[in-house]
Amino acid sequence: MLEMPDRSAPGMIVDALRNEIIQGQLKPGERLKQDAVAARFGVSQTVAREAFKDLISECFLVAEPRRGVSVAPMTAEEAEETTALRSVIEPQALSWAIPHMTGAQLDAAEKLLKELDRARKVNDIIALNARFHRALYAASGRTRTIALVESLRLSFERYLRFTWESTSHLNQSQQEHRELLQLCRAGDAQHAAVLLRDHIAATGRVLVDCLKAAEAAGTPE
Repeated sequence: MLEMPDRSAPGMIVDALRNEIIQGQLKPGERLKQDAVAARFGVSQTVAREAFKDLISECFLVAEPRRGVSVAPMTAEEAEETTALRSVIEPQALSWAIPHMTGAQLDAAEKLLKELDRARKVNDIIALNARFHRALYAASGRTRTIALVESLRLSFERYLRFTWESTSHLNQSQQEHRELLQLCRAGDAQHAAVLLRDHIAATGRVLVDCLKAAEAAGTPE
């Protein structure tokens, strides 16, 4: 049993379960029992219930009447919706950031791309990809927008994992990353925003097509 301090227990449980869902250790449709989670983390069922509520609000868990709580499925519809939202918010964040980017920030983003070139493990690829995008948006100084970006990317991470485990999309993604960085160095916010929108949309299309094929075959993720 994992011992946890009561004061921060709900947040720690949320982080632990969310990470297990993202990494596929908890599968779509898998049921979670409140008493079992409480016992596992050494907390009361009230604390476990609070953690469940947070994960339901983040769309990682779903609650069904008389059936309890289970891991939310990955669906083509949700992937399409999240892609559409990201395609609006992230290009705006980048447009705000580009006029304020420093040489050091751009160099740091380029270093992350080089690390991505060498990365082989899916966990490393996903983490470095997130850090690259985060590095590009940081100069915007728009904390509310950045929070929205992070929330959407977090909910989309297990979809990204599915994309990179099931396709060869990474090579195309890296090429687009390099072109994006070049536009940022040139201070071309307009074309950079268009490229980023297309970049996000392309990743989304790959994923939606894979999920639709799985759903048609009767084996949805």
